[in-house]
Amino acid sequence: MRELLALALLTAAVGTQMPLAGWNAGAHYALVQSLADGTPRIDKHLNQSGDIAWVDGHYYAAKSPGLAFFSLPVYVALDTAHLLAPIDAGGGGQGPPGAKHIHPRSVWQVNFVVVAAFLVLLLLIRLTVNAVVPGAGIAIALMLGMGTMLLPFASSYFSHVLSATLGFAAFVLARRKRAEQRGLELAASGVLAGLAVFTEIPLLIVAVLLFAFVVTERPRVARAAWYGAGFVVGILPLWLYDLWAFGSPLKTGYADAVKELGTSGHDVIGANGSGFFGLGRPDLGAAQDLLFSQKGLFVLTPITLVAVLALPLLWRRGYPREAMLIGGLTLAMLVYNASYYLPFGGATPGPRFLVPLLPFLALPLGVAFSKWPTVTVLVAGVSAFWMIAATVAGPLIPVETHPTAWLSTIAHRQEYPGAIFDKGTKGALWFIVPAALAVAMVLRPPVWARRAAALARD
Repeated sequence: MRELLALALLTAAVGTQMPLAGWNAGAHYALVQSLADGTPRIDKHLNQSGDIAWVDGHYYAAKSPGLAFFSLPVYVALDTAHLLAPIDAGGGGQGPPGAKHIHPRSVWQVNFVVVAAFLVLLLLIRLTVNAVVPGAGIAIALMLGMGTMLLPFASSYFSHVLSATLGFAAFVLARRKRAEQRGLELAASGVLAGLAVFTEIPLLIVAVLLFAFVVTERPRVARAAWYGAGFVVGILPLWLYDLWAFGSPLKTGYADAVKELGTSGHDVIGANGSGFFGLGRPDLGAAQDLLFSQKGLFVLTPITLVAVLALPLLWRRGYPREAMLIGGLTLAMLVYNASYYLPFGGATPGPRFLVPLLPFLALPLGVAFSKWPTVTVLVAGVSAFWMIAATVAGPLIPVETHPTAWLSTIAHRQEYPGAIFDKGTKGALWFIVPAALAVAMVLRPPVWARRAAALARD
């Protein structure tokens, strides 16, 4: 019960943070509004967003539709109860002509879908790690929940945390012991993998590698059929949406994304026009930046490096299939990200397209905690320091801006989104206090010392 309460406290802390109503969140929110009106076109709800597509004389959100569809029940319920935050009639200042300004509070209301996904993901991480390294699940859930990009993106209305939760949930079902696993569970895994793609198309990488993971055990044909059938069901909403919006199940808004708004709002089309939807040849320099630049994955969140280095330990512990899947997923997602024309994806607290990989690192990180407890905890502390700073100071800073900008913002009490209840330093406390309580409940020094010693003996 104490562990569950700790995860609930961390989730509550995330829920107090006000998302930035920028281009990405604005596009998702515009689609939610439009779906509530019964149309995929966002002409009436442009908001302050530049993440838009122009197709046959109409605007669309240049986003995968999953997050908007999952948010729709929350939006409709709030609308029915007349609890939606008001939208200013004036221009947003960032979007195309006629764009309206949405207050961050509006985004915060629907972001509870992402916050709920964050809690589910932490619970899945705890459950999965405990099956491999008994007793380590809560520690790893807190390390990844506070020390990776999962934290700032759980407080931002982006699709990454939701898609990561769906993808990891598919893995949890797929890795159950064969003797305990039934066809329906494999089908459910496929459905979740398909829904992950519905939420974020690059999760197709996860779905394909999970298929390979599933068919490594016999009976291969039957297992492939169950998983494949489930995947078709899960991805069907994406095909139906594309058919509804663009007249073809294979066409998406990404192909006609606006590159330059200009005076018309769609002066130049083709933001993803280079290569295949913005993908070209893998760039070694981009890969190095994604990992080792000032906002690189291993630099800001070195806990992820410890997890990758522990993959051989996971193999030797008796989980070669999982080690191969996670290693292959790490490499595949890095290659994909290094092939994209905009590797970091704009203003961000790190290489955000790698967020769906993060929960998969839980298993090797759990083994690392059992073998290198002191190093793992210290590195997790460094990672959490940066991710907490990003979360309370506003994570979406330009790629060229050094992460110390977060510290400067906090130190000088500059204006930043803060919590839903207060601004500035007081707002930060709404996050820091419950998050600190969550850690104190399960990682008190005497408890940690005994737990680490017990794990080391396993």
